[in-house]
Amino acid sequence: MKKLGLLLLVSIFLVACGQSDKSNNSNSSPKESVGEGAEEEVKSTEKETEPEVKEVLTIVKGEALVIDDYAEITINNNVFGKQITPPNPSSMYTYYKNEEAGEVYLDTIIAIKSLLTSGQSSDEFVDVKIIYDEKYEYQTFSTIEDQGGADFTYTNITSIEPLKIGTLHFLASVPEQVEQDGKPLKAIITVKGKMYEQIIR
Repeated sequence: MKKLGLLLLVSIFLVACGQSDKSNNSNSSPKESVGEGAEEEVKSTEKETEPEVKEVLTIVKGEALVIDDYAEITINNNVFGKQITPPNPSSMYTYYKNEEAGEVYLDTIIAIKSLLTSGQSSDEFVDVKIIYDEKYEYQTFSTIEDQGGADFTYTNITSIEPLKIGTLHFLASVPEQVEQDGKPLKAIITVKGKMYEQIIR
C-alpha cells in the first residue's frame, strides 16, 4: 500500500513537471516573433535615416544671385597667386602670402549686397569651399576689402549694413598643380543652407 502511494506521488510530480516545461516552451515562441518585429523596425528606421542628396544649383561669375530679403551675391573673379593684395593698396596695407612650399592661394572674390533690414556680420552670409578634379576638397578663410579696397580687414568684426555692398575674398591654399594642370575646378558656395556650384574651369 505504501509502495502504491509513493508511486502515485512520483507520477503526479512528473506530470506537474511536464506541464511546467510545456508552458515554458509555449512562452518562448512569442518572444522570438517579437524579436523579429524589432529587427524589421530597426531596418525600416535605417532606411528612413539615409542621408539626403542635396540639390546643387548653378551660379555664374558676373551674374547676381538674388536671395529675397537676404542678399544679392555676385562672384567677381577667381584668381591664383602666391600673394593676395587689396585691389587699390594704400601706402600701408594688409596682404596674404602663402608661405607653404609648392602651394598658392586661390582667391574667390564675391560681392555681397545685404538685403536685410539691419547689419549682419560679413562672415555669416556665405561659406565657400573648392573642389578640384571632382574629388579633392579645400576649405577657405575669408577677408573683406576695407577703405574702398585700400586694405583688408577681418570679416568676423565687419558688418554689412542694409543695402550696402561688401567685397569678400575667400582664400584656399592649394598645390601649384591645381593652377597649372587644367583639370576640373569649381567653387561651392553655401547660402542659407542651399549649395551653389560655380564652374571655374
